[in-house]
Amino acid sequence: MLEYFKNIANNNSCSTGAVCSIHPSVQSLFELILREISQTSFYAVKLKEYGYENKSAYDFLVEILSVFMINASFNHKKYFSLVLKLDSLRKSAKDKYLDYCKNNNIPYETIDNNFEINENTTLSELIEYSEKCNLTKNKVLNREKQRLFELVTLMVRLSSINVVKIKKLEYDDSYDFEILKFFSVTNNYSISKDKIKKRILEFSSLALKIKRQLYELQKKKFNQKETTLVNLSLDEGYNILVSGDDFDELDRVLNAVENYENNEEINVYTNGSLFLANLYPYFKNNKFLKGHFGSENSEFDFSNFNGSILITQNFVQKIDSLYRGEIFSKKLISFTKVCDIENDDYLPLIKACFNFNKTEKTEDKKVLINYDKNKLNNLDNRETVFIIGRLNNEIQKNKNYNKNIVFLNSAIEGEILLDNIDILKEKSTKITAFFSECNLSNLDLMFTLLNQDFKFYFVNCSNTLINPYVTEALKEDFSVKII
Repeated sequence: MLEYFKNIANNNSCSTGAVCSIHPSVQSLFELILREISQTSFYAVKLKEYGYENKSAYDFLVEILSVFMINASFNHKKYFSLVLKLDSLRKSAKDKYLDYCKNNNIPYETIDNNFEINENTTLSELIEYSEKCNLTKNKVLNREKQRLFELVTLMVRLSSINVVKIKKLEYDDSYDFEILKFFSVTNNYSISKDKIKKRILEFSSLALKIKRQLYELQKKKFNQKETTLVNLSLDEGYNILVSGDDFDELDRVLNAVENYENNEEINVYTNGSLFLANLYPYFKNNKFLKGHFGSENSEFDFSNFNGSILITQNFVQKIDSLYRGEIFSKKLISFTKVCDIENDDYLPLIKACFNFNKTEKTEDKKVLINYDKNKLNNLDNRETVFIIGRLNNEIQKNKNYNKNIVFLNSAIEGEILLDNIDILKEKSTKITAFFSECNLSNLDLMFTLLNQDFKFYFVNCSNTLINPYVTEALKEDFSVKII
């Protein structure tokens, strides 16, 4: 079975949703944001013990944790504004905590942070400060704790994305503090390795609960996913492309198009992870959503798309070398030369599609995407092996093992596995999950399962996809076999 897994592993692709190589300066600047949130979380946890809560601050911090910053051509003004707000929150939380402790003669502890950030602080100063902090951390922390803290950070960020999506469907802030409490662990350099591992497993159970709730809310609003023949060709008309993985923004664009007076020839297409929207009746029955456009390389897709483009909040692709054109975004840290969507006004995006020549209908091309929510119903009590990733017909024919072998696409069918965990445990004596691709969707799914009695195999991620400490932690601390 191990050799079988090795044969189907896809180690090197930078697939949709993966975090490709990031410029060191950009990485340092984003680590500064994470450090501000981590330290603010430390004081938030302390204040909660004394009855103080700031739910609006929790909400804001979780939203920022859901952001991925990988492009070097980011909007400096927006970045500085965000850092100033985060620094102000940290100082406010610290001051409130110290005041309470001093007024009540309670011993207190603080985190050293003597760097003053103000409106005159330069980008180079922020980079230099962040790099100094990293050097200090690397000197103080041993390798075991560093890798576990990197795992904590990625788990927190992926769960934050899921929580932000939940809030857009049905506002629920009950997870915010728990996420920040878990993230605050990264401030405790003296914590033992075993305690960090325990906290990670506990958080995995919370991540599972979050993911299940997200799936249920998506099903409630968009209806049950179903087998769909997805259109991959372009219809005649004027085009809008929506890229990323935010269903809410796609829904808002479609509503805006519907309310636009001259909408008869406007066609909307998904790109990237939003491919999944085409499987939901709510979206596929919308007359303006015509199908999906593109490959796994958004930079290439954007260059070849004849129309205006919207980049959604959780867009995770590098487009630094792309000539911008008519590209719009609502990202908290958007790109240079990209037009910002303000106050959910998508009218500029719609009007921009008419700046392009009318597209002629292209050759028909469709792909059938199967979805069977009952695909696990016929499993027997043999060991069950899930092979999770993009499916390959030749691989699926090779079922010569005396086991239940189930092929799942994590983005499309992940909920089937999560919905049936308890039933699977009753049926199968052993459950193995093999993740054949390294991408954020697969990592997110595995993180929700870490606290389950599964045997895990995961493809070896390239260092340009995720921090190598993450895969090292999975291998050394959680017995995940890296292929």
